[in-house]
Amino acid sequence: MKDESAVSTSMNQMKTYLVSAVTFLSKLRIVDKPVFGLIVNGTLGAVTMAWKTNNQIYVMERNIRYYDIRDPVQALQFVSILPRLARHGLDLCGLLEKQLVMIDVKELQSKPWSKLPQRQEDKRLAAAQQTRSEEVVAQDHGSDSAKPEGI
Repeated sequence: MKDESAVSTSMNQMKTYLVSAVTFLSKLRIVDKPVFGLIVNGTLGAVTMAWKTNNQIYVMERNIRYYDIRDPVQALQFVSILPRLARHGLDLCGLLEKQLVMIDVKELQSKPWSKLPQRQEDKRLAAAQQTRSEEVVAQDHGSDSAKPEGI
């Protein structure tokens, strides 16, 4: 039972890694390519994957094949997958290198993550919300003065 719990925790962590990797690749315009995750805990191992298609990320969560390498047949099956994963990784790496040459790095600039830019962004958003509220109030007051008396 302890092994299953540890593998389950590892699977959840791997999902986070996979979604992160797929999101990163999609920012570099690499989509419809699977990213694989390899989970090993003691003698138990599993392979999972994720990919992005049509702005939707899919994570393989069902029918994941677990391998117990104490069993020679399962160990052979598990080991036979590894070279294919390595080849896929090399292909993906080549695709990534091609995309990096074609992409302008300035397109990939993201917002700073420090506290100061976050505060500045909060102030900017609050000011924009205040402006919108004032415009709505002004419109309401303008339409009230246009109403005839007694209505």
